[in-house]
Amino acid sequence: MISRRTAALALLALPSLAARAARAAPSSAASAVTVYGAEWCGPCHVLHAALRERGVPFDTVDVDRYPDLYARARQEAGSSGIPLTGVTRGGRTAWIVGADADAVERAYRG
Repeated sequence: MISRRTAALALLALPSLAARAARAAPSSAASAVTVYGAEWCGPCHVLHAALRERGVPFDTVDVDRYPDLYARARQEAGSSGIPLTGVTRGGRTAWIVGADADAVERAYRG
């Protein structure tokens, strides 16, 4: 879970969520995975467990605590469902809606 301060800085300092993830990645070939979800979301918990089981590292953003970050992700993805997962690789972000761990893993591993 990211801190409130980190979330605020991400909103103010970076032009897009994709840019934030790309800058966090150690190299252009590395992937960054961010799952937007909620504590009450059953499919979100299923996705988290599946990603952990597959060894796919990810950050989570609680859409109730950080609605501004979620609004930006929704706008970039063109979708409003959760879980909404952004996988940034090589400066490009693939968006996956729903608890599709297979799709997230494929995007992450390239």
